[in-house]
Amino acid sequence: MAPFWGLVIVTGLPFILALYLFLHPEMLEVLGTKNHGQLIQPTRDLPALHLQTLDGRGLDLASLKGNWTLLMVADGKCGEACQQNLYYLRQIRRAMGENRTRVERLMVLDDDTPGADLQTTLKPFEGTRVVVGPAAARDQLLALLRVDEVPLSGRIFIVDPQGKLILAYPPNPPWKDVLKDLEQLLKVVQL
Repeated sequence: MAPFWGLVIVTGLPFILALYLFLHPEMLEVLGTKNHGQLIQPTRDLPALHLQTLDGRGLDLASLKGNWTLLMVADGKCGEACQQNLYYLRQIRRAMGENRTRVERLMVLDDDTPGADLQTTLKPFEGTRVVVGPAAARDQLLALLRVDEVPLSGRIFIVDPQGKLILAYPPNPPWKDVLKDLEQLLKVVQL
């Protein structure tokens, strides 16, 4: 009889524990998460907006689907902090190695006046698409990016391959944290 009860306990205990954690999910919160950025819950879908880039080309946000996107918000002057963010975004993409083709970079200007020398500033960061308008669509995207009270300028976001905004970072974040989060996401989500 003892082996029978031993077998019942060994096979039933995982089920009982799983049921308990299902009914009390707050118990799992003490375990924490591995991400360093602010998890956006619930995730937000990027709408199918038709935007315009700095070079005059159209950009449909739906075209970003299928790749991870490092999205940055900046002003049109793109000063020293903005250029440093662009540098780190480029370096993070390079650090992905063979997975770098799965990572896009997008910069959204939060004002209507791109600096006269912005194109020159962006030359070393080739491959970064810069959204400048139209103002109504761009403002709709910026409104979606407001996940808390932190000002948008200088913030970094990660968008998943389904077009969902999932992680937010403060202005000038610890770049190793962004890199670790993206590496973990690329490892876990194989598309």
